[in-house]
Amino acid sequence: MGNKIITLIFALFLTAIMNFSLPTFAYPSNAMVSVGIMDSKYTTVEKTSVTIYGTDDVTIKTKDSEKELLVGNYAQVTRGINGYTITVFDDDDKKVESYLISDDFSFICRSGVLGIKDLVRGGKPALYRGEFKIVGLSNKPDKFLLINRLDVEYYLKGVVPSEMPVAFGLEALKAQSVAARNYSLSSRTKMSRYYDVVDSVASQVYHGYNRESSIANKAIEQTHGIVALYNDDMIIAVFSSTAGGYTECYSNTFSDPITKQFPAPPKAYLVPKPDLMKFKPLNTEDAAYEFYSTRPISYDMFSPLYRWTRTWNKEELEKVLKSTLIVQSKTGFVQPALTNSNDFGELKEIKVTKRGESGKIISMEIVTDKNTFTIEKELIIRRAFTKDGKALPSANVVFKYDVDDKGNWSDIVAYGGGFGHGCGMSQFGAMYMAQRCHMSFETILKHYYQGICLGTNPVELKDKYISQSFYAPKKHAILVIPNKNDTEVLQLNINNHIVNLNLGNASKKQRCEIDISKYIREGELNVITFTPACQNRLDIRQMSKVKPLKLYIKLM
Repeated sequence: MGNKIITLIFALFLTAIMNFSLPTFAYPSNAMVSVGIMDSKYTTVEKTSVTIYGTDDVTIKTKDSEKELLVGNYAQVTRGINGYTITVFDDDDKKVESYLISDDFSFICRSGVLGIKDLVRGGKPALYRGEFKIVGLSNKPDKFLLINRLDVEYYLKGVVPSEMPVAFGLEALKAQSVAARNYSLSSRTKMSRYYDVVDSVASQVYHGYNRESSIANKAIEQTHGIVALYNDDMIIAVFSSTAGGYTECYSNTFSDPITKQFPAPPKAYLVPKPDLMKFKPLNTEDAAYEFYSTRPISYDMFSPLYRWTRTWNKEELEKVLKSTLIVQSKTGFVQPALTNSNDFGELKEIKVTKRGESGKIISMEIVTDKNTFTIEKELIIRRAFTKDGKALPSANVVFKYDVDDKGNWSDIVAYGGGFGHGCGMSQFGAMYMAQRCHMSFETILKHYYQGICLGTNPVELKDKYISQSFYAPKKHAILVIPNKNDTEVLQLNINNHIVNLNLGNASKKQRCEIDISKYIREGELNVITFTPACQNRLDIRQMSKVKPLKLYIKLM
């Protein structure tokens, strides 16, 4: 009996050893992104019909079967009460076949890219890497979503040159790549249970494969896997076209995405930042007017919207506000809400009640003979003061009256600067810093996002291996473990080097920072695999009890 027990224990031990093997050097899969593809006018993601093709043979994959769509043919998808109808046409638009698919399915082009017939993005036919998922809407039996699911690094190749002109240069494009990667991986930005982002300005502009360029691809590859971090977490790396020479803090720019509170709770890394230290705070009317009615030298000065003006006569502005305040009242940021244009009255005064440090209007009053309307939040203010149907480029704006001899005002002039919300990175500012000041993407990002470091996306290690790949701009890497949770041993595979770390000896504190620079390949893609501590001990019974171990690699 005793021999049988020993034999059984030995067999279990062998099984544990056989089941335990540290993965050898291999490039891991990156995070995946699901993109809701909108219509040609970017008005909706919902579809009643779409026609798909591939630059090579396409596989139409259901949960039970696969069917081929030959190159040169098109598959039109519609949906009805019995499922999806797939109608195949050849390149002469002659019908080849038609059949039903009952459940959601996918299009995959393994040796090419997928296209959407009659859809144009960035002036070119819309082509996409990855796969297309067709997902039906449960409450709308005739409608479905077209979702492009692909590797985040491939996704960025369709985003970065869509968001920033490639003429801005490599370092500016690298900064944009990191900011866009942060945005893509942030759980805050997930738009739907079906998809993470859409392909419009509502998320990030994504024009797909046909928008890719060699220099933008290089920028993405040379920042592969790198994100901006603050306090051991990824930041919300917001950006806009042109800050106007002075960025604004997060609180004064956005409302809380969940509670809609405005101003929003602050982000310590998104604070007001002048391009030059000589710029003083612009939170008074005189300071804001002096700054935005002139053109001081700044990082943003080459933007076509660095400075701008808009002019209305009194009757024109009254007509505009009667219309826009009704629409913007639905957001909750106009009080009292205007529901009928007859309740607006005669415009008497425009009064700014609060400005941010950048001079951005935080709140203002529209005074009429019938009421006083308070407007808050930069986007709402921009949309209230339209000219020729277009919103103001930014809320960095000062209003001045043209007054006649009798003291009555006839025209009102808006002096403004910048384009977009003006929080976080300014894209035109990044261009100037890169091209004129020869600054690196690291310097650019650390100017616009205060107190950050650059590194890999933090992961939580528990009972499964985790592998990450990242580009190393320098031969410098610090393994950061914010709280080791009394873990004593950690095993890493860094570029096929097995490294055993005794965390107990590394630090008596719960936070550990360990230099692993000597294992890093500078200017190359690096791969690291983290091994769960319980597997290091071959103690399989303890796996479920192990506390998650958060860690990341600080690179810059």
